[in-house]
Amino acid sequence: MPRIRRILHPTDFSPASVNALAWAIHLAKENQAELLLIHILPPPTPIYEAESVVPSQAESTMLDLKSKVKKENITVKRLFLKGTISIDKQIVRAAKSLQADFIVMGTHGRTGISRLLTGSVAARVIARAHCPVLVVRGQSVRATSSQLSRSQHNECKRETESIP
Repeated sequence: MPRIRRILHPTDFSPASVNALAWAIHLAKENQAELLLIHILPPPTPIYEAESVVPSQAESTMLDLKSKVKKENITVKRLFLKGTISIDKQIVRAAKSLQADFIVMGTHGRTGISRLLTGSVAARVIARAHCPVLVVRGQSVRATSSQLSRSQHNECKRETESIP
């Protein structure tokens, strides 16, 4: 199995992303990998075409996430992406250009009409990514290195090994 050196974690700061970050931290520690935190900013609105400033709340939250990761002795970088293409395409493009070996992301787990109308960013990332993708549902047990039981760890390994 190829070595995981760089893990990309796209975040929207939702509970699902928080759960996914815990798994990303665990996998980064386990593989001594670098963790790349990315947040996609909404494109500028027609009224404010020149918008290019990172919203202070996003900046603050990303700094908090970076500090949390650094406390785990993991090399971490944070990036903000902005563009007019879809979020899933930005994630896939970032993973490729940053040479990520693995993507760990959350999903809201929408079903029915909600999924039909909005689609699933995670599903589209899985379909387009050049590397394996671990998707963590918002309702999942939060995982940190100290909280993962051996059975959960083995289950995670089996799931990641079966991803093409």
